[in-house]
Amino acid sequence: MTTQPHDSQAGQIEVDWSWTSSDDDWIPPEIDTSRPSAARMYDYAIGGKDNYEVDRQAVHEVARLVPDFRTVALANRGFLIRAVREMAELGIDQFIDLGSGIPTSPNVHEVAQVFRPGARVVYVDNDPIVMTYNRALCEPRTGVLALDHDLRRPQSLIDEPKLRNHLDLDRPIGLLMVAVLHFVRREMAVKVIEQYRRLLPEGSYLAISVVCADGTAPGVVERLEQVFQGSTTPFVARSASQVEQLFDGTRPLEPGVVDVTQWRNNEKPLPVRILGGVAQIS
Repeated sequence: MTTQPHDSQAGQIEVDWSWTSSDDDWIPPEIDTSRPSAARMYDYAIGGKDNYEVDRQAVHEVARLVPDFRTVALANRGFLIRAVREMAELGIDQFIDLGSGIPTSPNVHEVAQVFRPGARVVYVDNDPIVMTYNRALCEPRTGVLALDHDLRRPQSLIDEPKLRNHLDLDRPIGLLMVAVLHFVRREMAVKVIEQYRRLLPEGSYLAISVVCADGTAPGVVERLEQVFQGSTTPFVARSASQVEQLFDGTRPLEPGVVDVTQWRNNEKPLPVRILGGVAQIS
């Protein structure tokens, strides 16, 4: 099922939301195309079609400084796939994907259900266009739920009745925070993860990937910050020690917190360094 967007005024897109009529609780959002969106930029970078000219221009701005920007995005996607596979092989059959982005195949539920046919996934995002496609493309599928929610409010998310009806919170969860925390303030991200660790069942796992300033040329970091400053989601880079702090209170799996090109993989490191890891929550 697809939406049929058409141009409106003030940089907004009007969308045919008639397919959502069965959901009385959901209010169709307006999609702002006057500013680039991180989700749509990422979609364009990995070859998707659910983006607009403003997003493509922003990606090209980054690519002038980082010619391998698309490769960086694909490397991060590869980490997500390997992380989900690893969790599924460890027995996890319930996942919460925070800042899920526009659906891209293979998505979390597709990977998880290969190893755990009954796996259930909750996609969480608060970008209007992400919710458009999540609800149209993912939610009709077995075991999949899309929620419009701010990942920075852990208690509210975990208390959401729809999430509790979809998942069994007495059993371990695989929590995914892949390529999203560089859009959350440094000190806030630490507190947010602490709350999720406290709220999730024993034996749950956490996967994180985030842009690291160490090992990335300063000019690249500055340009990324400038480009995203004009978007709906300002960008924040972290030092390696700040990335490792995000894993405090967990037990990282081998090979630890490393460049995503090296996590259960062996590819050439890229100009924009993204550190990632999978850890069991203590």
